[in-house]
Amino acid sequence: MKKPPFEPILFTLLLLLALVPIWSVTFFVTGDGPCHLYNSKILLDWYRGEALDFYKPFYFLNPNLDPNWLTNLIQVPLLMLFPAPVAEKVFFSLYILLFAGGFRFLCRQINPEAVFLSALGILFAWNHIVMMGFLNNALSLALWFWVLGYWWKVRASRNIFALLGLAFLLFALYLAHPIGLFFAGLSIMAMLLGQFFYQQQSNRITALKTMLMQGVKVLLLSLPGLILFAQFILKREWRPETGPSWIKILDNLVRLTALINLSRAENAVAAAVSIFCVLLFVLAIRLRWRERRWLESDGLLIFVVISFGVILFPPSGLMGGLEVPLRMVMIPFIALLLWMATVKFPAWAKQTGMGFGLLATLAFLGVRLPIHQAASDYAEEVYSLRYQIPDQSRILVLNYDWDGHTLEGKIIADKIWLFTHLDCYLGAQSSLVISDNYEANFWYFPTVAHWETNLYTQTDKDGINFDYRPPRADILSFNRRTQGQEIDYVLLLSPSPEYAQHPYTLEIMEQLNQAYIKVSTTELGRAILYKKR
Repeated sequence: MKKPPFEPILFTLLLLLALVPIWSVTFFVTGDGPCHLYNSKILLDWYRGEALDFYKPFYFLNPNLDPNWLTNLIQVPLLMLFPAPVAEKVFFSLYILLFAGGFRFLCRQINPEAVFLSALGILFAWNHIVMMGFLNNALSLALWFWVLGYWWKVRASRNIFALLGLAFLLFALYLAHPIGLFFAGLSIMAMLLGQFFYQQQSNRITALKTMLMQGVKVLLLSLPGLILFAQFILKREWRPETGPSWIKILDNLVRLTALINLSRAENAVAAAVSIFCVLLFVLAIRLRWRERRWLESDGLLIFVVISFGVILFPPSGLMGGLEVPLRMVMIPFIALLLWMATVKFPAWAKQTGMGFGLLATLAFLGVRLPIHQAASDYAEEVYSLRYQIPDQSRILVLNYDWDGHTLEGKIIADKIWLFTHLDCYLGAQSSLVISDNYEANFWYFPTVAHWETNLYTQTDKDGINFDYRPPRADILSFNRRTQGQEIDYVLLLSPSPEYAQHPYTLEIMEQLNQAYIKVSTTELGRAILYKKR
């Protein structure tokens, strides 16, 4: 049974629709995204030998090639070619192409007739992980598809170039994030088992030898990344991590909260995607049951079982980072779709799947596009202050509104803190030191902060700093605490009347009145800039 003749056209349309949120706005805002872009600008300055003395008291380069480097490695050359807002949009476009293309490529390797599932797989490209700004995590999942698909294609090959290509993909996956590396390993092991069960029907000894040889080959090709990953694990500080209960995880699975990115208005669409995937899986089980046979690629069914187990008992300590169970909620659905690629669906099921994918895409866009536009408008407002801030300035940002509100007081994104690092766009175009560079607080990112001048710790008071709501900051003692460094500018974002009489706010305003002067307020009043006298 051949694929529908209009399937490539529909996939191209879905791909273009997936790019609409990026290119319909000036800034494509994500939670941590601006911070990643800002650190890429620092790396670019270091590469060019610019502002080295300015950055030196605050940051140093991580000498180890750890996971979480890939985003910066992609963004640095993009910043050489494009202005910061455009470079970021090119980056997200590359991510979409990598995710959608990788899912389609993997389906094609499993069964060329199953590429219609790409219409459903592409729905998962825009997920909660991306909108939180966990960009290395997102890249690792997209690369996982390419690694698994390419390995399946060349698993029996001895061609040196094919093997080098697989080794390159495996190392790129290491540079992205442990989650993608973890699931790539699990899925390859599951497919090796599936291949063994298929081949052992003819000759069990030969099947076992084939499985072991192919497994060893993958291990050898993965060796550079695995050695570095072992070093990374040994450097980590291990401590117990408490995650959500399995009941909460099941609730997230049923509602497919991984696709609820910006607004609770997405709930119904995400739930519909969850139900449709399950119904399609039930149909796939019925179709395969009639055949009464096991295929080489049926190891993906083993992976479906493993993925559900991993989600219910997430290895948070191994993965690193925040909200690990939430990051993995969509994995079982991806596993279901990948196994369904082994099934010969009738034409009506394929058409229904593609039609549903298009409808779900349009429904998500209807909810998300106005939010993306409002977020972009806020980012443009803050970004307009770049003309007021000279190059090589140090900025303390006091953000009173992580949710983001319109002038009418309506929350822009009610599902996510979308504006935690909006100010970092200022440092993506100029050479600046900005206070809320959270990325530099983690030793495994390329740019690492010196603790002696870390604005998180050196502006706190009684253990509370600008990351608190409402923010608190001991601004005037920063020079003394850092042995001579200054805070040149203080930027207030969306100062709220709710906090106007709060002791922390009064404390901050007293310091600003004493040592700073207001130099600019944006047209809509959501950003106010103070300069040191």
